[in-house]
Amino acid sequence: MKKLLLLLLVFQALLISCKSGQTPNSSSKSTVNVTFLHLNDVYEIAPLEGGKVGGMARVATVRKELLAQNPNTITLLAGDFLNPSLIGTFKHEGKSIKGKQMVEVMDAIGMDWVGLGNHEFDVDEAELLERINLSKFNWLASNAFHNTPNGVEPFAKNDVPFPKTTILTFKNASGASVKVGMFSVVLPANKKNFVVYDDFFESAKKAYQELKPQCDFVVAITHLNKVDDAKLAEMLPEVKLLMGGHDHDNMIQKVGDVVIAKADANAKTVYVHHFSFDTQTKKLSLTSELRKIDDTIVEDASVATIVQKWEQILDAAIKKMGLDKNDVVATLDTPLDGRESSIRNFQTNLGTAIAKAMSKASSKPNDCAIFNGGSVRIDDQVGGKVTQLDIMRVLPFGGKIVEAEMKGRLLEQVLNTGLKNKGNGGYLQWDKITYDATKNEWTINEKLLDVNQTYYVVLPKFLIEGKETNLGFLTDKNPDVLKVVEPDANDTNDVRSDVRKVLIAYLKTK
Repeated sequence: MKKLLLLLLVFQALLISCKSGQTPNSSSKSTVNVTFLHLNDVYEIAPLEGGKVGGMARVATVRKELLAQNPNTITLLAGDFLNPSLIGTFKHEGKSIKGKQMVEVMDAIGMDWVGLGNHEFDVDEAELLERINLSKFNWLASNAFHNTPNGVEPFAKNDVPFPKTTILTFKNASGASVKVGMFSVVLPANKKNFVVYDDFFESAKKAYQELKPQCDFVVAITHLNKVDDAKLAEMLPEVKLLMGGHDHDNMIQKVGDVVIAKADANAKTVYVHHFSFDTQTKKLSLTSELRKIDDTIVEDASVATIVQKWEQILDAAIKKMGLDKNDVVATLDTPLDGRESSIRNFQTNLGTAIAKAMSKASSKPNDCAIFNGGSVRIDDQVGGKVTQLDIMRVLPFGGKIVEAEMKGRLLEQVLNTGLKNKGNGGYLQWDKITYDATKNEWTINEKLLDVNQTYYVVLPKFLIEGKETNLGFLTDKNPDVLKVVEPDANDTNDVRSDVRKVLIAYLKTK
């Protein structure tokens, strides 16, 4: 009986130790445990793939569980959340949504810190400042600044400047404390006149040098490509963890002693990083766990209510367009690649599908189809059961498809410019076109391009209006554009009225 009582007392002590966020061992009085819940590149607040994966209400549940285990838990998002999103393209109560839904949900979750991503600067300056002021969470920016009429200044929330660095202090139940320094850098992938970028390597170096004397250890929020993350880790070998974004697939690697981690986009997964620091021996340990966010996790009721509110706003907007968001248009074994790093740099299977859909929708036989990769805004892959909602997310801006008769010399100029636009939205995706880089030759519909021939080309109206990067010469006023045919605005059955309807119709036949 005494042995049983002793075991019960030991078990109770272990429970108390775990609840206080401490490791149940002999050095628990000097050990401080810190947890980081790390998300990146989140554009959708609701679950995806028919409700199977993702969902910010599920993230809220995970956060509450982690806080119950360890009150020293910080939730952060490593950039890209204000844009792109389908709902962000609509208006509510007469004003553009553009990320408002995400800020409201993140506030409800209890987000602690965010770093800037390149997509934050897709939003107009005034709207970005509105979203910043609406947020309750903290913003960290070590190398991105606000270009104002008064000069270059830090971005600010309600007139309080974003810090370049921060020091977080955590304590255990015994009062032992640890100081964790943190900085945040973003790549200069989105050039806007209201943003000034300092070199992110130099900014990170300066931030670390400032933090190191004041802290027990340093971590970083980074929104860089994985190659630059690795270079940064080589530069700063004593930084313990780079919590990254920008690359949308989960990864973890170690460069020297520096751990680099990224979760999957749209909260399909999150990383949970557990630090344990002994304040006496100064020994630090780190374990990182990739956790799936799926339908096995119960949604937090309060956050789910906010998500539902915004989903109802989205539903009403989609129904007004005559679309059914839940309609399954295809089941795909191979995901369609709509990531910006892909579709703005080379031909992808999604680019091919959209271009083939445009060819098929043509009112008469065509020679080729082209479209600007920047019209794809999902910055993700789409697979499994693909719904009309997924197509809306892929092509949130929609737009008419037109047919143009043009001279071969103009088509050649357009295609060459598309190649030069590699890396930006003006990079072209196509159907019935091939390019031989060794010979610098274009083939149209299996025949070498003839500059004197007239070609029948299917393309977005956006392109023929000269609105794309470096393609201002492509308009119906160009003498080499002989004719432009638009869909009949009164024919509701003509899918060419919206590229999304074009793609939906095509995928349903596959």
